[in-house]
This record gives sequence, structure tokens and C-alpha cells, in this order.
Amino acid sequence: MFSPQKLHPISYVTDFVRSLKSNIFPLIIGLFSLFSNGLDNFWDAIFPLSILSISFIYSIYNSIKIYNTRYWIEDDQLIMVWGVFSKNRKELNIERIQSVDTSQNIIHQLLGGVNLSVKTASDGIELDTITKKQSEELSNYLKKRKTILENSKDTHADSQTFESTEHIIRDESDELEIETDAALFFKLSNIDLLKMSFTSGGILIVFAAIGSLYGFSTQFIDVSGYITPLIDKVINLTTAIIFIGLIGLILSYIIGSFIVFIKNYKYQLTFDGELLVVKYGLFTVQKRTVPIKRIQALKEEQSLFRKLIGYTKISAIITTDGHFDNLDEDHVGNVTILPFIKKKDAFQLLEQIVPQFKFESVNQGLPLQGIRRRVFVPSILIILITIPIQIYLWSYSWIIALGLILIGIGYASVITLKSGYKVNNQFISILMATPFAYETIWVNKEKILTLQLNENPIIKRKNIAHFNIQIAYGNTQMTKGLKFVKKKDVLSIYDWYNEKEVEINASNT
Repeated sequence: MFSPQKLHPISYVTDFVRSLKSNIFPLIIGLFSLFSNGLDNFWDAIFPLSILSISFIYSIYNSIKIYNTRYWIEDDQLIMVWGVFSKNRKELNIERIQSVDTSQNIIHQLLGGVNLSVKTASDGIELDTITKKQSEELSNYLKKRKTILENSKDTHADSQTFESTEHIIRDESDELEIETDAALFFKLSNIDLLKMSFTSGGILIVFAAIGSLYGFSTQFIDVSGYITPLIDKVINLTTAIIFIGLIGLILSYIIGSFIVFIKNYKYQLTFDGELLVVKYGLFTVQKRTVPIKRIQALKEEQSLFRKLIGYTKISAIITTDGHFDNLDEDHVGNVTILPFIKKKDAFQLLEQIVPQFKFESVNQGLPLQGIRRRVFVPSILIILITIPIQIYLWSYSWIIALGLILIGIGYASVITLKSGYKVNNQFISILMATPFAYETIWVNKEKILTLQLNENPIIKRKNIAHFNIQIAYGNTQMTKGLKFVKKKDVLSIYDWYNEKEVEINASNT
């Protein structure tokens, strides 16, 4: 740990898999073109061979970078160096480290590797991949050494204490388990995991994947040429379409639910007074650490069905300026802490974990004129598009237009009647509703970066306005707000933001 350490040899495997994933479409195009045209004509083979060569060179480059990567601890700094043509060096002050997260995909679990991410408020180091023993030793050392540094700011650290701490760390077991001083606050049971899987939106993931695959395959394969003869043999085409659609819907529902199940397998939340730690996953085991002081806001998400059965999902919105290759933007700024739990139980747990947050009910309902203003412009556009179609192409197009307008009215009615907000003391709660989902966010005034008030000449005459708040979200920003709110309430929110004590509830009158 105190001398330069190499990455695990499995890093070459995981990097190769990641390269395949990032270059999968160019590789498929290149291989398909190569097999279709063969090597008889050199000029026809230039394009596919170029694609394959670039992918191969990219993999070689990454392999050299992995081979040159080293990390160690020196003078209370975690140091990592890497590079191919030039050497890069990054140092993190141990005292400023806020969290240490781990991730294990199926290859890691089989071969004993771990992806380790060390984060501060402004930067981070990602080690992909090290051994489980290295990960545990480094994680425990960083935590214990940080505690010693924080407790000895005004005094010199005792060298014997330092040495004994190092000895304790090296004698730790090789298993990556949650620290024993952290209390288990929540564990997702298998029954609730099944409920969560079958009430999730996983089916949308499958539809998106199938749609992308179909669109890509039609570029090279005459899919309709294979499907059309089969459909032509069916006597009742409508029945065949309905049957195929139902089969596809059922399969997508099952596959989507299975994806959610394996992603959230053995989900558990622990808390030691300062750090929230969530651990979950079957094929990819994730362990994420959330310092309480990094939480910018809390977010509740409910689908319509989950709302009816009384279950909810709670996430923490966090901030970091670091960039991590193995986390997308959503995962960097959003950590699910309670994935599926009864709403009343969720708030009881949250009051113990984050007592500084106030979870007061939001009074629903915005000004009713918001319904008309939300549907007016879309309805005009639908009518303008429908008129020429009705006259020149199809005499029944007005039915579809009327249906779309009615759907728009229903959608706008739910947004207007079910959305709301509440401001009290140091917190603002915003509920954003749609016909299919409800999202509530709780934000402390001190975490709000900016408050924006908007109005245009049309709504200004009706004494309504829009407002938005911006908070830190990962290494970017998140904007939340409501439209068509009573202007006097928006101005009261502005006064609250500027240190005046007010209490505001949504109203539709």
C-alpha cells in the first residue's frame, strides 16, 4: 500500500469487454461488411479492416495504460499515476476523502477483482481493477487514517498509534463486508423485491432495447421479408397482430422484471452516523457510500400503481466534481437509498437518518387556469395539422385529433390538480405529478444555488408565474419547479429564499 501497487490482471479483461461494448456497432458493421464482400477485392476490404484496426489499436493503447498505472499512499496522500505517451499524476488528501465506493461485475466476482472509487468533494480516483484484499486494506486504512487526522488537527499524531492502525488494517479479513459499527437500517426482502420487480418500469427498458435492435438489424437484414410470408398465412391478420403484441408485451414484462430483480438483489442500507452505505446487485455488486453532508436534496418517486398500493422509492441527490468512467451521469448525482418500501415506514427511517429534513405533506392543486394554458397551444397545432389531412387525405382524421386533444386535457388536469408545493422554515417541498408518476423533492434553502422566477406578457395579466430552483447534482446541476403558479405565492417563495420567514401552500383559487 505504501509502495507502488499494480492493478489486478483482470483489468485487461474488463477493459477489453468495455471496449467491445463501446465499439460494438462499428465492429458489427466491419465484420458484416468483411464477411459479405470477402477479401477478394482489396478496396472493398479497406473500410472494414480500418474499423477493426482502429478498435484493435484502441485496445492495445488501453492495455499499455493499465500496465503503467500505479497507486500508493505517501505523506497522507493517495497517489495514482498513469499514462502512455505522457505520465499523469493525481493526489488526494486523505483528510478530504468523503466516500469509498466499490463495484463488482460478474467477471470481478469470478476472478476476485473489485472496482474502487475514492471521492472527495471536488475530485476522485478510480482504480479499475484491484484485488479484494487490496480494496479492503485500502478502504479500511483510508477510513481509520482519516479519523486519526481529524482527531489530531491540533496535536501531533502519535507514531505508535499510526503503526498499530496499519497493523490492524493488514490483519483484516479478505471479505468486503459492511463495517461492523454501521447499523443495518433497511434490507429489501425477497417478497418486496419481487413486488418491486413486477411494479417497475423495466418493461420500457426492454421495449427500448428491442426497438434499437430492430432498427439496426433492418439496415442489413430484410426482416419484413421473413415476417410477411408468415403473417400472410394467417387467416385473421388482426388476430395475429393482437396475439403477437400480447406475447411481446408479456415477454417484455417478464424480462424487464428480471432485470430489475437481479440489479437490486440483496439490497441493504447501513448507517454509522455519518455515512450511508447501500449495497446491492447479483451479477454486478455495487457498494456506494453517501456522506450525510453531501446530500443536497431527497427525492421520492412513485408510479401510479405503487402509489395505489402505498409503496414508494427514496433517493438522495448528492454532489461531486469528480468524473468516473464506470458511472453514468444519473448514478453520479443520484443514489437510491430506499428502493421499495411502505411510504409511512420510509419517513420513519428517514427521520432517524436525516433528522434535519422536514417531510411535511404538500397541499396539492395549482390555479385551474393552468389546464387551459397547458393544452391551448398543442391543441391549435393538432387542429392545424388535422385540417389538410381531413380535407385531402382521410375524412376520419378528426377522430384522432379529438382523441389527442382529450388526452391532452386529461394530462394537463392531472398536472394542475395533483401537483403542489410547500414552503416552511428552511425547507421547500415540490410535488410534480403526471398521470403515471409522482415525484416529490425536499430541499434545504441553504442547498439552493439559484431561484428563478419567470413570466411572460400573457400570463402576467392573469397574475400567474413560473418558478424553478437549481441545486447541485453530481458534477452538474438539477432544475426543478412548477409552472402556472399564483404570482403572489411565487413572490412569497422569493421572500422566503431571501431570508424572510414565510409559510406557503399551493392553492388553486
